[in-house]
Amino acid sequence: MSRLSLLPVSALAALALMAQTPAPKSATTKSASSKSGAAKPAAPRTPWGDPDLQGTWFVLADVPLERSAANANKEFLTDEEIEAADRAKGLNPGRNARAADAAQDVSGAYNAVFNSVLKTGRRTSMIIDPPNGRIPPPVPGAQGPGRGFAGGGGGAAAGGQGRGGAGALGIAPGVNDNPETIAQSPRCLGVPMPFLPLNTLFAQGTVMQLVQSPKSIGIYMEDDHAGGGNRVIYMDGRPHPPAVMKYYLGHSVGHWEGNTLVVETTNFSQGFRGSNIETYKMIEHFTRVDANNLRREITFDDPKTWSRPWTVQIEMGKTDDHRHMIFDSACHEGNYGMTGILAGSRREEQAAKK
Repeated sequence: MSRLSLLPVSALAALALMAQTPAPKSATTKSASSKSGAAKPAAPRTPWGDPDLQGTWFVLADVPLERSAANANKEFLTDEEIEAADRAKGLNPGRNARAADAAQDVSGAYNAVFNSVLKTGRRTSMIIDPPNGRIPPPVPGAQGPGRGFAGGGGGAAAGGQGRGGAGALGIAPGVNDNPETIAQSPRCLGVPMPFLPLNTLFAQGTVMQLVQSPKSIGIYMEDDHAGGGNRVIYMDGRPHPPAVMKYYLGHSVGHWEGNTLVVETTNFSQGFRGSNIETYKMIEHFTRVDANNLRREITFDDPKTWSRPWTVQIEMGKTDDHRHMIFDSACHEGNYGMTGILAGSRREEQAAKK
């Protein structure tokens, strides 16, 4: 899959990082101003008086979803550990030459030019609750793996399994036999939720643009090979639709709690990490910490999948409003491969009849 169009995203991300006011090294959910005891800066406001979250936002640091065993009971890395991790990243220039091993195939062609390497974050996990930084264990009888494979990126991979299966990932038996069931991700046909930065090396789940009106908020998400997605958050007080109605990005309604946008999303057409689409919901909190920083917190709740809700935190920085463009990550290998994929399935069907 082509990642040539990632170059502008990576370049903009670099510019954004240079322009940001870095988060304090001991960053927690509190802002730098509250930590110092100074008055908290007023959040920018829209002309109609709501907190202004508009702009193009980039993930600032590479943080793993779950805390590793090596960092058990450790919320933050030390300066020395961060320096060592960044130094290790610098030792890998990318796959700048085709490997002698023919088994590498095209994977050897993705060299450092296509990578967007972020600095190591201070947190040891995106998960801030439970305190151990791990996804809670599944409940007995959960239909899916609960903490199972959800792929590397923030797109279709992060969307994870559908009704507890792996069909949304394109890895379930028979899913690639027919055009109606082939996964969208290989064809850049759209990124599902929850849009997490699970593979920052290829800028997956790392950039989004927010626009606001008094009655709705739009979020454009761009996610490498998964493509793009346009969310709408309704702010007019409407309820969620009946449970029988399902949406690829879910149905989102929001309200303000002080300077924080609180969004509840339900009615998903597919789950996340084995969740049950009938009981799964997401609660998001978007808070503009200051002019250049946005905090996004997401709580995943499904009593039929996890033994308790769990929450991740993502820190994002704002790029210059005059450099707000996001280029789509168009890829076509999946489209070119459709002929071979479908032809192979037809040959298998013919062979089975003999």
